[in-house]
Amino acid sequence: MKPKKSYLRLVNLLLILIAYGYLAYRLFTFEDYSTFIATFESASAILCIIAVLLLMPINVLLEAFKWRMLLRNIEPMTIWGAQRQVYYGYVGAFITPYHAGDYPTRAMLLKDKSNWSAAVGLGLVGSVALMVVELMVGIPATWLFVSYENAIPSQYLAIAFILIVLLLSFLPHLVRYLCQHEWKHNQMRQLSVALSKVSYTVFMKSIGWSILRYLVWGVQLALALHFCGVEMTATEYMISIPFYYMVVSFFPSLPALNVAIRGSWLLFIFTPFSNNTAGITLAIILIWLINTVLPMMIGSILFKQGKTK
Repeated sequence: MKPKKSYLRLVNLLLILIAYGYLAYRLFTFEDYSTFIATFESASAILCIIAVLLLMPINVLLEAFKWRMLLRNIEPMTIWGAQRQVYYGYVGAFITPYHAGDYPTRAMLLKDKSNWSAAVGLGLVGSVALMVVELMVGIPATWLFVSYENAIPSQYLAIAFILIVLLLSFLPHLVRYLCQHEWKHNQMRQLSVALSKVSYTVFMKSIGWSILRYLVWGVQLALALHFCGVEMTATEYMISIPFYYMVVSFFPSLPALNVAIRGSWLLFIFTPFSNNTAGITLAIILIWLINTVLPMMIGSILFKQGKTK
């Protein structure tokens, strides 16, 4: 085995050990298992949890389509190969703020490691696309949340949407402008080249895949809340869930800590609509287990199954 490959394998194994170590700590220190287990008593609740579980691989599949599309010019891959890289990205994301380890960890499974920087840069394009979607939906939802009991002038919401659409239209051109800088560092130069080659069409396709993922997340959270006995109207879900996802996406935290940090935000945002604080807390634990822990565990298993096809 070549020294470089041995080093990369050691880094991969270290990431997996750290992720599992912190997971064990969180599970060991959790003190409310009895309440959590009690939520499984009704048949409707079990159907909700099954639906949330089934949506998790769909969420990953949508991200895999976006990841494969972004990397098609530097390393074509099958959709299974893209899914394997996305799952493994959860291992790196699990222990880094802002999920920063996601794309670098995915890129470690590329056949040609010289494309690592370019792949990370293209992954960031997908991340920016998702952030734009979160802002486009989250800003109006925030406005509605703050003034929920008062009528909001329609022209203010129209102005908010216009500003976001302008940002969406201008963002790819801004990225290309920044990439014209002559970087001295080789990896930064590769990164800028990769970003400069992203067309407006590719960026808009990334927006499309991000919208689909966002919808899946929203349905999952609504089902988890319903499963845990948090009763809300459809309007209240449409206001609170986009506001919640926008807040937690821009708040620095480790995904391993999401069960605590995001739980606090969930209580703040959802308690105006429901006083079932225990159910709200259990819902975020459930989402954390299904959307963060489970993919991380799958990614660590798939890592052992050879190279991406």
